[in-house]
Amino acid sequence: MTEEVRTSERPAPPYRETAFADPAELAAAVAADGFVRLSGTHFPIDVLGAEFAEFRAGWEELRRDDELVDGGFYRYRRYGRLHAVSTDAGLSLSPLPHQPFRQDSIPMWREHQRMFAPIPPETLANRCLHALVSTDVTLASMVRHSPEWTVGLHLIRIVARAGESGLPTPEGRHRDGHSFVGMHLLRKENSSGGESSIYREGYADVGFTLTDPLDSVLVDDTVLWHEASPISVRDRDGGRAVRDMLLVDLNPA
Repeated sequence: MTEEVRTSERPAPPYRETAFADPAELAAAVAADGFVRLSGTHFPIDVLGAEFAEFRAGWEELRRDDELVDGGFYRYRRYGRLHAVSTDAGLSLSPLPHQPFRQDSIPMWREHQRMFAPIPPETLANRCLHALVSTDVTLASMVRHSPEWTVGLHLIRIVARAGESGLPTPEGRHRDGHSFVGMHLLRKENSSGGESSIYREGYADVGFTLTDPLDSVLVDDTVLWHEASPISVRDRDGGRAVRDMLLVDLNPA
């Protein structure tokens, strides 16, 4: 489960816990609050099953992110894209050609054409991936009312070692420049930190830490800012700390 929420001293936000599972209620929370927190109960995935284990194994095959402008070696990733469209038979997801990733909304990455290693076809076709993306797209579509989306997928591993932190968001407080962003925890091992912070104009800041597999948050990237604190090794005798995330960028096609 996610850890307890913290807020600042500013006026309380219209924020609520999301024990409900109805998609309409979840979408209403996104529309009202700018984000919604989810857990494994919101996805048709057995986190103890072989299919999920196979999906998580993809994070063992990531490539080091050599595009970090701070010269760090703490991030590993792959990138891919899907086309999502609502049909009479349900949501259809199909792969899009690989291309460089550009993020001009963030000064650190402005005018950078970052070419990341592609996500393998078998991972793009994985049922667990599709379940996570489908949930994100369903909620986003209920807020923006778009039947068609371009989906960017980022498989990211942050690693910390003794005396060396790992930075989930080296750009600090930011917007990603998308319509919505889904953030899904796949693994957190021997790791302290990694607190997620949400900032909204006129409301109290909200902070929480994703701890269990499939602890997630979907944010409306057009109305709020966010960041995650560095991670560090919790047990110094236990080697490195690891934080694996699936990030899902959503933009109306």
